Amino acid sequence: MLDISRRHLLARLGFGAGLGLAIAGGPRSLIRELLFEPDAQTVEPHTIPPDRFSRQGQAVVALVEGADPLAMLEEGFRLLGGIGRLECAGKHVCIKPNLLSDRPPPTTTSPAVVEALVRLVKAAGARAVTLADSSGMIRFPTRDNFVATGMKAVADRTGATVLALEEEKWVAVQPPDATVMQRYLVSKPVYDAELVINVPVVKTHRFAEFSCALKNLVGIVHPRHRPSLAFLSGRWHERIAELNLSIHPALHVADATTIMIDGGPSSGKAAKANLILLSGDRVALDAVALALLRSYGAWAKDLKLRVWDQRQIKRAGELRLGTRGPEHMSVVGRSLELGQSDRFDRLLDTLRAEIGRRPD
Repeated sequence: MLDISRRHLLARLGFGAGLGLAIAGGPRSLIRELLFEPDAQTVEPHTIPPDRFSRQGQAVVALVEGADPLAMLEEGFRLLGGIGRLECAGKHVCIKPNLLSDRPPPTTTSPAVVEALVRLVKAAGARAVTLADSSGMIRFPTRDNFVATGMKAVADRTGATVLALEEEKWVAVQPPDATVMQRYLVSKPVYDAELVINVPVVKTHRFAEFSCALKNLVGIVHPRHRPSLAFLSGRWHERIAELNLSIHPALHVADATTIMIDGGPSSGKAAKANLILLSGDRVALDAVALALLRSYGAWAKDLKLRVWDQRQIKRAGELRLGTRGPEHMSVVGRSLELGQSDRFDRLLDTLRAEIGRRPD
């Protein structure tokens, strides 16, 4: 039996009604996509690759504090062992930000963080870079959100291109370990990409509890197969984890320069954290991101369970999408802010304690 409180049920029903009204009044292309499944070739799910940034068999999460995203990312790559481990030379790199809507951070990923990342991968020899996402269904069209958020301007300045994924082709992926849904329609350009970098924003979420690396990949899935269309099922978390079996980014860069600590995902209470998190392991990164949100003590849904009992994280660990616990990961970091090293070290200790990891 589903464990849904009256208040939560009403919230879900309100969300469903709002979604229905938005879809009914939405563009004909969206209505068509939701009513009629597009033709999609069935493809084999990609094998989960090894973590390029692991160290002695452990996942590493790098945490960097600062004011300059480019300097922060450079330091983050240094802490992970160098951008060379990404092996992006000569490849077409697909960067997947959070472009939920036309709103600024922390609803969406910071354009400054994305721009710094594009410049670094191009300097490392990437042949081409594409920024790709599909916004929340009631926030279509994504192409307008690329412009409104400044992401299109980033692409223009850096020589990257943008893709609104709802306008592109789809492939059908049938992950053998998926239990909630056995088949997902996934963006063909992302599935075919030589290298994918996932760039979520750290924020709370009214239904998914929190949103970071795992949740950000909802944007590569066809509207018919998104968790928001199963808002009464009670299995948002497991569905989020299992759709991650479709795509395996080589790197996850979480924008925590400004985070959402209450509400979300579209609006809520924001806080300046001035942080960027990097890891090759999406589960380890999400564990640290959730610990960071919990450290603010503002969002009751993130405080009710310990990090490893959060259902997105727990199911992803069961699926071997990343680490299964603190004994298989480490958290390293550095503050680029003068005079802040002691305070930053205390933050690291707090996050390590929250995930159950002893100091390195």
